Amino acid sequence: MEFSEEQLKKLSVLFEEKVEKELTIEEVRKFVQLDTIDDCKQYLRVMLDFFFEVFKSPEGRKAMSSLENERNIWLQTIFSKSCHFLYLLDGVGYNNGSNHLNPIIDPSVLFTIARRIYESVIAFELLFVIPSTEDEQTILYNLFMAQGLTERLNDFDEEMRSHNPQRVAEEQQNIDNCMNEIEKTELYSNLSQQTKNQIKNAFGIRYRYVFEEDNTMKRVSFEDAYKYLRIKKDLLKNTYSFFSLHGHPSYLALIQFHDAFKRESRADLTIMAPHATQCVLAFMSIFIVDYMKLVPEIKAMYDKLEEPRRFAIGMYEDAMKGEKKFQ
Repeated sequence: MEFSEEQLKKLSVLFEEKVEKELTIEEVRKFVQLDTIDDCKQYLRVMLDFFFEVFKSPEGRKAMSSLENERNIWLQTIFSKSCHFLYLLDGVGYNNGSNHLNPIIDPSVLFTIARRIYESVIAFELLFVIPSTEDEQTILYNLFMAQGLTERLNDFDEEMRSHNPQRVAEEQQNIDNCMNEIEKTELYSNLSQQTKNQIKNAFGIRYRYVFEEDNTMKRVSFEDAYKYLRIKKDLLKNTYSFFSLHGHPSYLALIQFHDAFKRESRADLTIMAPHATQCVLAFMSIFIVDYMKLVPEIKAMYDKLEEPRRFAIGMYEDAMKGEKKFQ
């Protein structure tokens, strides 16, 4: 992710305040590239500060419907995951009284959390940002609810079902209500039979879809979901497969773990952690900018921030989308 000289100058104001010294453009460039773990932590805190201010504010808790309330909770989940990511950057050591392990940062754990943040941002976009009408959102969100509620119901064992049949009936009713909400929309009544069948087949199983212009539905995988973020030049192409490769017990993850902690070249500190942090910052920037588009009161809070903070919060989103609205 490349930044212009003007962008770097704006960032220098913020970073001078943080480190209490005048910085050159080259020093700012190094900071943006996150060459050290301290750089990673400082930048994450800039982003997390605003997330925290949002959900602690009356504006961040305001909701006129259950959907808006769950939208607000979504921000809190992104904050929580990102906080856990931040504290993992301290590394984990061990001491059994006679021997000790110096702190290390396990890249597979970082990439696992980064992947979860990416998945959360993608789901948020598919459910709250991309739908162009209220009916589209109603259908997609009820598919989302039905998938989660069905999984919970399927997890009930026989003992639970026999001892608490009322709970089982309530769960099934909640699932049935999701289909009722879908079928009540005008959009559903105008869909082709093929698309209606697609919704019924997905119900309780899948939820990641987008509506096309002709009111057909297209399934979205996490691997290809970056295409719907409206970013430039496929900047996040292969990101999800990269996270999965490093987060799952793959052979590559195994050998990279072996090579990450060499005394002469600590890849966990100099390569893997900064890269994972850049990805998390990009996801957080995309999320909070799109969240502000949905909640004007939060955009008003953002507008009152000093210019360097505004720019730092929105700069990844701006660099990736080129909207020049949140700087």
